[in-house]
Amino acid sequence: MGFTYPLLSDADAGVIRRYDLLHRGAGPKGADIARPAEFLIDSQGIIRWVNSTDNIAVRARPEQVLAAFNERRGD
Repeated sequence: MGFTYPLLSDADAGVIRRYDLLHRGAGPKGADIARPAEFLIDSQGIIRWVNSTDNIAVRARPEQVLAAFNERRGD
């Protein structure tokens, strides 16, 4: 399809569970889905900031992510 970046397929929800993002019964017809989340991960793979919600329509605003990045730049 011409993608130039990796894509993750998580058919068994293993990654979703590992990051504690499984939202049981919140999808269409009561299906389990992933909760929306944004992560800032440093170059060593350490999670420095997480924003997650139970509302599938809510995401971090760009200014929230930038503020979190700027606050942690010195970590």
